[in-house]
Amino acid sequence: MNFKDRYMALLSGVILPVLMNACLKSPDSWHLRSPDKKIMISVNKQGSLDKMDDKLFYSVSLKEKGNRLEVIEPSPLGLQREDGRFVENLRYLSSEQRKNVVENYQLVSGKHLDCRSEFNELVIRFQNRAGQKINLVLRAYDDGVAFRYQFPGQKSRETRILRELTGFNLGTGQVWAHPYDTVARWNPGYETYYVGPMEIGTEAPANKNGWAFPLLFHTLDTWIMISESDLDGTYGASHLYSGCNDGLYRIKFAEQEEALGYYENTSHSKIPWEIPWRFMIIGNELSEIVESDMVTDLADPCRLENTGWIKPGRASWSWWSESDSPRDYNRLVPYIDFAADMGWEYSLVDANWNRMQNGSLEQLAEYARGKGVGLLLWYNSGGKHNEVPEEPRDLMDERGIRRKEFERISKMGIKGIKVDFFQSDKEEIIKQYLEILEDAADYQLVVNFHGCTLPRGWRRTWPNLLTMEAVRGGESYKFDRHFPQDAPSHLAIVPFTRNVVGPCDYTPGGFSNSTYPHLTSYAFELALPIVIESGIMHYCDTPWKTRYLPDYVQALLRNLPVYWDETRYLAGYPGKDAVIARRKGKTWYIGGINGEHLEKDISIDLSSLVPEGTELELIEDGSEPALLQKNNLVPAGNTFTAHLQPYGGFVATIGLNDQ
Repeated sequence: MNFKDRYMALLSGVILPVLMNACLKSPDSWHLRSPDKKIMISVNKQGSLDKMDDKLFYSVSLKEKGNRLEVIEPSPLGLQREDGRFVENLRYLSSEQRKNVVENYQLVSGKHLDCRSEFNELVIRFQNRAGQKINLVLRAYDDGVAFRYQFPGQKSRETRILRELTGFNLGTGQVWAHPYDTVARWNPGYETYYVGPMEIGTEAPANKNGWAFPLLFHTLDTWIMISESDLDGTYGASHLYSGCNDGLYRIKFAEQEEALGYYENTSHSKIPWEIPWRFMIIGNELSEIVESDMVTDLADPCRLENTGWIKPGRASWSWWSESDSPRDYNRLVPYIDFAADMGWEYSLVDANWNRMQNGSLEQLAEYARGKGVGLLLWYNSGGKHNEVPEEPRDLMDERGIRRKEFERISKMGIKGIKVDFFQSDKEEIIKQYLEILEDAADYQLVVNFHGCTLPRGWRRTWPNLLTMEAVRGGESYKFDRHFPQDAPSHLAIVPFTRNVVGPCDYTPGGFSNSTYPHLTSYAFELALPIVIESGIMHYCDTPWKTRYLPDYVQALLRNLPVYWDETRYLAGYPGKDAVIARRKGKTWYIGGINGEHLEKDISIDLSSLVPEGTELELIEDGSEPALLQKNNLVPAGNTFTAHLQPYGGFVATIGLNDQ
């Protein structure tokens, strides 16, 4: 149920308000605790009661050994609308609370398919001096907090938000983040490198437009990730200002130059209106960050009655190795054959397939159908909002044209689309994402977004969204001379940041070299499809290279799932290394990568996964980066040590069939 529906239900008396007298300390202070009472978000008016410019601030504290530790210091709240200001002089009206609300939901793809969300919620109602109303909605979960603004009221004329004053005051400590990129022909696309640790408050590079979500902080022995969720097309996506003096990170709207200057970078809607959630995942251990589902917990429920047609899966992909191949039917056929041989569900036909020679798309679709392989087709998202020439373009921006194209390709048997080069977080572009997902679902097409914004919980609302790029990915070996050197550390940060908030189409499997040779080992590359989660895993290498890998590697690639019943963080530190375990059915897959250019041993405790005495298969680094070795072992004491070469990795597989 969306906000407008909930609001009308409230007016009709379906939802009965419960006055929040128990939580209300005074007219100027409100507190909400998580179900386990460990985390508390507080809202306070700063200043004395007789001051006329009192403003709202929030803070977050964590209960440690009987004491409360303030992990997010007083941080500003407020919005400025073109017809009213909601920052200072807000008069409290009422409040209501919901306690121990439990939502169970299922995902089609993700790090957990069966999800359980439990939270306490507090709605505080205010009005400004002009009598205009605003609600502040707080939620407290056992793994973090969230808040959003609501404008209640009867349906009204459209209004616009000019500025959001929300901030996140992290004090002192360390941060891992990536810059919001400079506006250019290909940018922004959330494809800058993740870097860190930096001191909290470090200014974004001078040639960038601030910091992008998500950001990971370590302060007062507490891990905190901040991001946003549940954009519904009535509000643009946000990033953060470059300047973050004294650890205060402030919301910034999309750059006006984005989308070639088309559309405003403010947001507009009719009232009632609900602003996206700003959320903070909070924990003492990195596992609490990596394993969190808060981004989908906060998202709108699934809009589809039938999801049985949505198939996560693996895909062959010719573009990385042969960028001109989509123009030639004969060069695409081997990749379809490869997918069929590997038992993979899909083969991706990338840009400029509309200029295919030596055959047609219809013939290719028929050939793939005979091989039991579904085709995915690439599209340019423009439209007027980008000038990227790759084709087909001008089919995804206007709804009538888009639906006609979806009808055409779905009748042909095409299974999904890859839509590229959005390059903006403005409201109109966010709306385009959601309309593409809705239209694609009507024609039973799965979706992959590239050159795109960050995942914001949409995989719950529109489960046909299987993956998004929004990462400096494996294709960078083709055009970025710095990528081989910077990729290992970057990829050892991604599991703790970018991949926490949604599927990540990194495109692994590059065992051969493109323009700039790998520095990572084969074992590192083999671990990536486990370390990184994506509802479609596009393997980028050639059939010929993959078939020369050892039989046990090919067997792993044939059987490796892409959606998971359970995900666990086992070891690692952002930028140094990462060890992630994922379970599908009765098999655990463990992937580990070394982000540093030094040998290291990592001790892996399996006690939380399997009974002692369980055998595992270990594929790890050989004596050279391009060599692998396999061993079967029963870990003593249910702990094994993985030896990683510089920029190396490992994969362990543990079956529970006999348990």
